[in-house]
Amino acid sequence: MNENVKDGNQQVSIQEQQATQLERKQSKETVTKSGLTLRELTIVGLLAAITIILGLSGYGIMALGPLNVTTLHVPALIGALVEGPKVGAFVGLIFGVYSFWQNFTAPNILSPLFINPLVSVLPRIIFPVLAVLVYKALWKVPQGPRLIVSAFMGTIFHTCMVMGLIYVIYADMFAQAMHLSSDQVMGTILVLSVTHGIPEAVFAAVIVTPVAMALRKVLRKDKPKKTKGEDVTVTEAKEPELAGTTAVEAKEANAGEENLTK
Repeated sequence: MNENVKDGNQQVSIQEQQATQLERKQSKETVTKSGLTLRELTIVGLLAAITIILGLSGYGIMALGPLNVTTLHVPALIGALVEGPKVGAFVGLIFGVYSFWQNFTAPNILSPLFINPLVSVLPRIIFPVLAVLVYKALWKVPQGPRLIVSAFMGTIFHTCMVMGLIYVIYADMFAQAMHLSSDQVMGTILVLSVTHGIPEAVFAAVIVTPVAMALRKVLRKDKPKKTKGEDVTVTEAKEPELAGTTAVEAKEANAGEENLTK
């Protein structure tokens, strides 16, 4: 009888605990009209603000030769590798829009190529999603190297998409702006991709990795899931008083039955 009462109390307690956890999860994951939860929307806002501050301060886009070397991709990678592809894509959109605006207000010889949103905006939305795919593909790799490779490859994807679209859409305009022959366009784009893309990728890996690891730890993104058996153990540990009360009540019931028998 004691065991039956105890098992019944444990089941009720587990159900209450699961209901409480579900309510907390639903409250945290209230979805806004944008399709993001409140927490995701908050993180998008913070990372978007960092992106704009980097751009306005001059540290986000720095002129190096005919192209601009950017660090504005870093917040998008952090958002993607901490909160997922939706957050990364939203922050990447802010990055792309700022790049689009930057080429109007502070043009260089290649700015006419970046006025097209297909070049300045679209790759900035896609590359954080690709970084997340790399991260998920490396699920057996330890967290540190996993983030390093994901941030590095995400930046490489970004450079390849931007420069690839320039070649596909604006090869002739690129050749004219750079005073090149048509045969030299591909080679020049490859050289610029390496000389600009590799430093950006290394910078991203160095900055994104410790920041993403710290944020994932604070937000408990890597917290192991509890099994059903562990939930039962935790419930028993949290409710010793209830178990003791049940045992006392069972003893009193048994004593009453013995008195009636006598």
